[in-house]
Amino acid sequence: MAVPLQPLRIPLGWLIGWNKLVELDPTEASVAAGLFGGSSLFGATNEKRRLTVDVEWVPEDDPAGEYHLRVERAPWERTERGRRRKDVPLHFGNAQIVHEFRTRSRVELVQELEGVLLNSDQWREHN
Repeated sequence: MAVPLQPLRIPLGWLIGWNKLVELDPTEASVAAGLFGGSSLFGATNEKRRLTVDVEWVPEDDPAGEYHLRVERAPWERTERGRRRKDVPLHFGNAQIVHEFRTRSRVELVQELEGVLLNSDQWREHN
């Protein structure tokens, strides 16, 4: 079943790791066809803002499921004096969830996802 990917407006600075988000509403038939399976439908990272965005269908392969969007921020590692350690590579092992959104509506998901990507500065770590 060839289904086009969902068009998304993605601002500069985001690296898309994967996109399996289709331009099709979840129905019993589309879920049964495997279009809402796998561990994640969409994943993106913004290194400058130290954010990662993940969209899943939960529970996986379940027609009664819903989209789950999660934004996580990786805090800066700090020196003993509290200064940012810029010599440590970005990792999300100790990331904090800064935003979550759940819906069964693909249209609502796309609006929320595009809003998150565009307005991600709100979760910036200050200092």
